[in-house]
Amino acid sequence: MKKLMYELYKRREKILILLVGFFFGTVVGIFLAPVKNGITIGSYNGNNSAKKDAEEEFHEDLAMEMGELR
Repeated sequence: MKKLMYELYKRREKILILLVGFFFGTVVGIFLAPVKNGITIGSYNGNNSAKKDAEEEFHEDLAMEMGELR
């Protein structure tokens, strides 16, 4: 069996087969993993709260100006 395996596949082909198997397993594992709260990419540690406050303030100011124009 060893001799047959050695004769059928060269070293490059063996490495390629192992890499393909590894990456295929990785992709299948990602799709089969349970997703509880959705997938998020990034850090939600609160450092972006200033931007939200600025946007809210902008919209409030805009609403006040539009009210004054009417």
